[in-house]
Amino acid sequence: MKKTIVAITVMLFGISAFAQNTNNLLNNYLPVKNALVNSDAKAAATASASLNNVVKNEGDFAQKADLLKATEKLNKAGNNLEKQRAALNDVSTIMWKLVKANKVSQPVYYQYCPMKKAYWLSEEKEIKNPYYGSSMLTCGKVEDKK
Repeated sequence: MKKTIVAITVMLFGISAFAQNTNNLLNNYLPVKNALVNSDAKAAATASASLNNVVKNEGDFAQKADLLKATEKLNKAGNNLEKQRAALNDVSTIMWKLVKANKVSQPVYYQYCPMKKAYWLSEEKEIKNPYYGSSMLTCGKVEDKK
């Protein structure tokens, strides 16, 4: 019985710790998305580097290798807005898997751009499309919510 209680405690601590880490990943993802909404390639590059470092330094989790590969591609886009936007979808779809599988401290909306056939995560329900910025700011729809 004592071993079972210890095992459950360790498991719950692990789940709680990764939920906090998912929040950290999400909080580093959102500035990238927001910079792309504003068509600010320099801010997106800075935020991408930060996100990539957070993923690198994160402990092991199921999607780490895939997320690291996606954030490295995003980071390598440098200050090229179109390359940053092209790389965002892979990061977003992996991040959504993490958000869906773990508890997060805020509502998260999984949004879709039918023109680019690409997804992104947002902290608000209102559509602000990172793939087109001001030229098609409100193009898209909410696919899911966590």
